[in-house]
Amino acid sequence: MDVISPQLMWIGTRCYRVNHTKTTSREESLAEQAQGYVEEDLYGEDDREEEYNIALTDNGKFQTAFHVPPAFYAMIIGAKGQTRQRLEAETKAQIRVPKQGTTGDIVVTGSTRKSVAAARSRIELIVLGARNKQQFTHFLSVPLNVPDVMKRFAEFRHKVANKLPVAFSIHESLFQQPEKLHITLCTMSLMDNEDRANAAQILLDCQESIISPILTENGPLEIRMRGLEYMNDDPHAVDVLYAKIESPALQKAADQIYDYFIAKGLMQKKYDHVKLHTTLINSLFRVSHSEIVDEKAAERKRITFDASEVLRLYGEYDFGSMVLNEIHLSQRFSTSCTGYYESTAVLKL
Repeated sequence: MDVISPQLMWIGTRCYRVNHTKTTSREESLAEQAQGYVEEDLYGEDDREEEYNIALTDNGKFQTAFHVPPAFYAMIIGAKGQTRQRLEAETKAQIRVPKQGTTGDIVVTGSTRKSVAAARSRIELIVLGARNKQQFTHFLSVPLNVPDVMKRFAEFRHKVANKLPVAFSIHESLFQQPEKLHITLCTMSLMDNEDRANAAQILLDCQESIISPILTENGPLEIRMRGLEYMNDDPHAVDVLYAKIESPALQKAADQIYDYFIAKGLMQKKYDHVKLHTTLINSLFRVSHSEIVDEKAAERKRITFDASEVLRLYGEYDFGSMVLNEIHLSQRFSTSCTGYYESTAVLKL
């Protein structure tokens, strides 16, 4: 870890520093990879106590129960139970985790509300750290598959694949499918049905708290897709070519939705603003979905393409304008009967 620029983890508006400790045994090493030690809040006392449903039991103890996907039970328990033991010792609370192979809530019991809240907060940090190591399974998307945009994209694809000199042409297999054109707002790893139901409800909650005020202030969310950009420094060796999105109102909505999902603990804060774009060409499309079991391995299979001539000729290409109607919680590597991604939830605008 770089001590000058340590890894930070955000939960809501609070910032935590992640410290990785050395281990000796293989079992402990695997546990660390999944979890790591998470240092206590560096910016004052934890104020999340009021967010938790902590009840007073008949025996005078305080207790909270909450869902954690079974995939993360091992990270909470740790090698030989050491992580749970440490958490219990530091927070003065008892932590009950369902047995492996069963489902149920994590139950935290303590003599004070503060100790229960502290234990739950630490567990959520562990889960968030483990969740961020998973491949993402879902993403918030804004569909762009309207007839005019798809037509202009198809014309662009034909020109790039067939009208350029052979040295600069790009095979059609690397292009996005017109029916799947979209803007990605953020990605997340949802591990079970409760995770998915929770994310769906969080998205729908954005209607009243985020979308409605922005629509009242700005009117319908209109965007324009115009101009090309790429995601590295060399136009002769490009991995992803995308279209730029122009829409201040959507930028505001996207940033607020992103921050809201972070506050709910489903993802870690990685950047200050959502980069609005829609992918047009991706070298990773050479790799089949079945091969992307390991994303790092898939990245090694990338073969870059030369986009210099495309950028010179079509750098200001206009893909059209449209009014946005929906935001989807989309399933990765899926296709619905419409040709778009399968949706776990849809927020109507």
